[in-house]
Amino acid sequence: MNLEEKLRQLRNAAQKTTRDLELERQLDYLRRLEPSPRRLPAERVPHGIEEYVEGLVERNERGEYFVARQGLPFGRPYGKLRVSDLSAADLSPLDLLFESTALPDPSRLVYLDTETTGLAGGTGTCAFLIGLGAIEGSQFAVRQFFVRDYPEEKAVLAALADVLTGYEGIVTFNGKTFDLPLLETRYALARMKSPFARLLHLDLLHPARQVWKLRLESCQLTNLEKEVLKIRRQGDVNGSEIPQIYFDYLRTGNARGLQPVFYHNALDIITLAGLTVEMARLIGAGCAEGAGGAVEFDSNLDLFGLSRLYQRHGALDRSVEACRRALRAGLPQSVEPRALWQLASQHKRRREYEAAAAIWVQLTLRDDDFTIAALEELAIHYEHRRRDAPAALSYVEAALNIPVGRPGGGVGGGAGALSPRHRGRFLHRLSRLRRKQEKLKV
Repeated sequence: MNLEEKLRQLRNAAQKTTRDLELERQLDYLRRLEPSPRRLPAERVPHGIEEYVEGLVERNERGEYFVARQGLPFGRPYGKLRVSDLSAADLSPLDLLFESTALPDPSRLVYLDTETTGLAGGTGTCAFLIGLGAIEGSQFAVRQFFVRDYPEEKAVLAALADVLTGYEGIVTFNGKTFDLPLLETRYALARMKSPFARLLHLDLLHPARQVWKLRLESCQLTNLEKEVLKIRRQGDVNGSEIPQIYFDYLRTGNARGLQPVFYHNALDIITLAGLTVEMARLIGAGCAEGAGGAVEFDSNLDLFGLSRLYQRHGALDRSVEACRRALRAGLPQSVEPRALWQLASQHKRRREYEAAAAIWVQLTLRDDDFTIAALEELAIHYEHRRRDAPAALSYVEAALNIPVGRPGGGVGGGAGALSPRHRGRFLHRLSRLRRKQEKLKV
């Protein structure tokens, strides 16, 4: 069954309960562990993948390897997107994530995901399946290079390097920490030149966490796929089982269990491309009201997360506007103080002290993690900028009336808890302000 048929099943399948899906997954895993009825485990057939996955055995100067290739036509829907969006989308807003360069045209961009023999990395971990996705003509093509046995790894690495010469940028999900260092290690061990140094690399995991972490419990790729792209996988294999499936294949020669691994890898690649398009849309829309009103967001939390992304990459004006919009639209009570604190900090950085002070006053009226920090900022503001010692003194005394609590106090220190460290600072400021008042009386 090819990827096209799998996606058709995914779209048409009726919703199942969580318990049914878990039982089905366990039964499927047990079936994969069964020896083939036509061969005994001792009769190892290392090239059995051709019977279960559509692909070709190819050869280069390093030897033979297996490659599967499938294409999704642009008319194919994929969750809230269509495959054509991967080609037509404006990815230029993603340039914000780079300091001094721009992301290549979508046609010069490749999406990479690997399936490996372990998650720990190191020299003992091998990427046995390397998937690439890219725009080719009027379709999104997925190539998957498979190591049928360890001696074929060099041939796969050579084939991968050859294909990557046609691209200028690469997109991964946690590739900065895992996929690319792992592959670079494999190239080094094979005494081959890594093809990644010249490619502009976008690791989508980090901006995804900035934007969606506030709303979602998990920013794993499959959860983002479900919550952001509105896709619910069925018949997929659990990623933690994949290394053992490959070891079972190497041991028995039975490649039947590898078919869902190819499917899993292909979906990861398409989802990665879809999330890249969605991230570009959000970054571009974050400070734009749009012709018909505010640009649609799945959640106001995403808009606030976007303001944090802008701030992280130095787009302070856009960060302020996005944060203001999120606050106007309404945020949960647990998040709103954090947004107010961020907005006040941005005003302070831009030397808009009165606007910052107005927000700090709002925060002093709450009983949360930011109350003590806001009182300290107001004391500093009135002592040093407004030269109003009595006002500064009133905020210091208000802070000292808060009971001493666990260490940390202030931002992140716990509601209503004044740390000994903060108390010492406020006492020092209190002494100084009283001395100033005494001099004024004289």
